[in-house]
Amino acid sequence: MALPQYFTLNNGEKVPAVALGTFQSDDGNSRVAATVKMALELGYRHVDGAATYANEREIGLGIKSFGVPRSEIFVTSKLPQTAHHPGVVAKALQQTLSDLGLEYVDLYLMHFPHAYKADNNLQTIRHPSGNNKPVIDYELSRYYAATWKAMEALVESGKARSIGLSNFNILKTRKLLETANIIPAVNQVELHPYLPQAELVAFSRKHGILVIAHQPLEAVLSGPYGPMKGSPDLLKMTRSGALRFLDPKPHIGFDIFDEENDQPIDNKAPWD
Repeated sequence: MALPQYFTLNNGEKVPAVALGTFQSDDGNSRVAATVKMALELGYRHVDGAATYANEREIGLGIKSFGVPRSEIFVTSKLPQTAHHPGVVAKALQQTLSDLGLEYVDLYLMHFPHAYKADNNLQTIRHPSGNNKPVIDYELSRYYAATWKAMEALVESGKARSIGLSNFNILKTRKLLETANIIPAVNQVELHPYLPQAELVAFSRKHGILVIAHQPLEAVLSGPYGPMKGSPDLLKMTRSGALRFLDPKPHIGFDIFDEENDQPIDNKAPWD
């Protein structure tokens, strides 16, 4: 059976089935532009990035150097955790568009449900203990539905063709749906043979939300702000039950994947 070349989102837009992920490799971002161009030359038409990856300028250069009409390439980006305040969501997307050299993105995702406190340049404020952990904005981490409202305005402006979620569980998605005017087009989550997330997939399908898998073949062990060395090859592992590799709990202090409680509950981290 032939694999689908694209999927149709709940708003009628079509997303190519396979994307080039641009999260930093061991070489940092030095090869991103060349890699994007090569992928497009080989037939990729979906490039997945994020402001947090700090390489959107390189992605834009790779797209520009390929030299095809913008309409032929599907570009995904993500709202950083430092821009969850409704008043700065549009500013964050505008910065992404400026870095990419584009007038719109095809898909814009809320990267995580939790928020960081930020300075005026949307840079993460670090914890005063010097442990390189972010200072959490607990209020915005609970009111992600308000952030979603601001993202809905991006669709109205035409600067984002579709909007969606990333790393949201069932509980948080259900809460967001209670007040959403636009149903998320997608939820991009960790999904692979060791974490099939069948209940989340079924819930999403019921509500017309396409589930997109990140790191489906090679797991990236979660460090505080990037991948850790020695990430396992999922194709070579011995099966030993459900395994989640991307989990921010060690460096934010609460479990965003808790299906019983909408965390964070407290207003401080264990190390405060």
